[in-house]
Amino acid sequence: MFTPEILFGLPILNKKLIKFSSPLAKSTDDQKPISDNWILESSNQKNEQDLKLQKKIISSITSYINEIDKLSIDDHVFRNPNVSTSDLAAKLGVPTSHIVYLFKYHSKISFSEYRTLSRINDSINLINKGFLKNNTLEALAYKTGFASYNPFFSAFKKVTALSPQDYLKLNKTTIED
Repeated sequence: MFTPEILFGLPILNKKLIKFSSPLAKSTDDQKPISDNWILESSNQKNEQDLKLQKKIISSITSYINEIDKLSIDDHVFRNPNVSTSDLAAKLGVPTSHIVYLFKYHSKISFSEYRTLSRINDSINLINKGFLKNNTLEALAYKTGFASYNPFFSAFKKVTALSPQDYLKLNKTTIED
C-alpha cells in the first residue's frame, strides 16, 4: 500500500495537512468536540509508531475530531454502505493512519460502532423530518447506509432501546407534519 507521501509527494500532503494546523484550526482546538464519543487526552499505552504519529498530530486532534463529526452529521458520509477509515481520510485529505489513530486512542467507541451510531442518528433525524410519510422503514435503512432492514432494526434497537416501530409510536406527536 502506498502512503500519501509516495502517491502525491510530501509538499502536496503538507498543503492538505496545513488546514488542521493553521491558526484557524488551532482556535477550534479550544472548542469541545461536537459529540461526546471522543476523548481529548489519551493515556493508553502506545507503540513507538503511534507515539511518533501522536507528536505529529497532537495539536490537531480536536480539529480532526470536529471534521469527522461534521462529515458524519452534515455530509452524511455514512450513508455510503461501504465507507471506511480510508474514505474518511480521503475526504479530509489526510493519511488513513491519522484516522485509525484517532479511533484507536481518542474515541470511546470503535470506527464500526461510530459508523452505526451515525447511521442511527441520521435515521432518527430523517424520521423526525417526515421521511416515513412517503417511504418504508426498509427504504430508510437503505438510505442511511444499512445493507438491509435486519441490521438496521438490530442497530436501532441497540442504540435507542426501542424498535423503529416503537420509536415511531412514542414520538408520533413530535414528528413534523
